[in-house]
Amino acid sequence: MHGSRARIGLIVPSTNSVVEPEISAALPPGVAAYATRVPVAEAARPEEKVASILAMRERLPAAAAELGSLGVDVVAYACTSGSFLHGRDSDADTCAELATVAGSPALTTSTAMVAALRTMGVRRVAVVTPYIGPVADGAAAYLVQSGFEVVARRDLDLLSNLAKGRLEPEVSAGLVREVDVSGAEAVMISCTNWRTFEHLADLECETGLPVVSSNLATMWAALRLAGIDEGGPDVALLREAGTALPDHVRRSAAGAGRTG
Repeated sequence: MHGSRARIGLIVPSTNSVVEPEISAALPPGVAAYATRVPVAEAARPEEKVASILAMRERLPAAAAELGSLGVDVVAYACTSGSFLHGRDSDADTCAELATVAGSPALTTSTAMVAALRTMGVRRVAVVTPYIGPVADGAAAYLVQSGFEVVARRDLDLLSNLAKGRLEPEVSAGLVREVDVSGAEAVMISCTNWRTFEHLADLECETGLPVVSSNLATMWAALRLAGIDEGGPDVALLREAGTALPDHVRRSAAGAGRTG
């Protein structure tokens, strides 16, 4: 691996400006992240938003092949909404297809979020998103399909993905402080294009609950699949032993061969 302990491949929506710098800055020494981008159109109207997100799906195999040619240790589709909007079964199919094409284990951010919550043994979740209603509804539906109960939710109702990436981290932290966590066992902050790392540890202290963001879960799961058990901010998830990966990710890890 030319001196690297591990190589993580990220498939990133073209309008996402947060996931690469946030994850790269938190990786442990000797671990490198490489990204390729898939085009996504900025929706002009709310009714166009879901279709614009799902249109990325057809570009994913080519992106996985690009990362596979580098010989990455794991591929992650770093888009929460792009992986949850078609539901859990479609997300599992995506992981399997990406693993086959890339020749390495593969996961999506939604799969990583589920694995993170299961690792911490929680079932009741408060969810915070920057999404408009139809997209946020998809997040809640995916969690229910995966065996969780969404006990509270707050959405920022932002249409533009570019606008999300320009938000300061205080915005995501502020929404966590507003959501009702009284019935929750953890807080989930959804969207890879939303800065969160700066305040996760403080939010855990304030709420008394584990707080898991999309980028945190993606980085954590990718590192664990690559055999690395360190890296990232000092938060509950990263202190947990093991990784409760879903069956479809364990199968992709076991069945993927190297492409070179």
